[in-house]
Amino acid sequence: MKNPMLFILRAMIAIPAAVIGSLLFMNQLGLSPFPAAGLAVIAGAGIYFGLGKYADARLYKKYGLTRKEYNFILENMKEAKQKLGRLKSVFVRVRSLSSLKQLIELNRLVRRIFSVVKKEPKRFYEAESFFYSHLDSVVELAEKYAWLNSQKLKDSSVRQALLETKETLNDLTRTLEKDLHKVLAKDIEHLTFELDVAKQSLSRRRLPEALEKGDKTNYDNRK
Repeated sequence: MKNPMLFILRAMIAIPAAVIGSLLFMNQLGLSPFPAAGLAVIAGAGIYFGLGKYADARLYKKYGLTRKEYNFILENMKEAKQKLGRLKSVFVRVRSLSSLKQLIELNRLVRRIFSVVKKEPKRFYEAESFFYSHLDSVVELAEKYAWLNSQKLKDSSVRQALLETKETLNDLTRTLEKDLHKVLAKDIEHLTFELDVAKQSLSRRRLPEALEKGDKTNYDNRK
């Protein structure tokens, strides 16, 4: 995603350039201070926004996305971040240790998927079901569960609702694990390939050593 430091860097380049431009307009072109300052501001703004366009183009190329795709994903990530905040706020309302552990695990999986997509936005398309459906279900059910759990009066209907909600959250935990596996599938495939190559390389190295050892043993036996 976009680095906030880029905005500061652009300002650090554009502002001095505007000041230098203002001095040049006055000294070289003989302009009075106000017109020179106006032209310098326009030039500085042009540099600032020009650098922004250049940085954005580099960013889109880095992620392999178009501007429209990137902004679409960025908007979805902003909405997802708000939902993560809602999920985190549920913890303070849960008193049961087992329920807290369950919500912590859900939160861990949710944040792991979010962080992977944040680092590589193109993976958003591999986790669309998470962003469009599963995350909403987790947040809404977690909030419902926390609310039911906080009620002082727990009759049979409340206890039954708590049990069913907890079971559904268990199912969602398994669903999120599948979502995470799907997002990381390419990494897992690449790692498996690298491991196979490494094993083959070790096998090729061990074969000559084994043959050499076998020849030496035969030679000693003959003696």
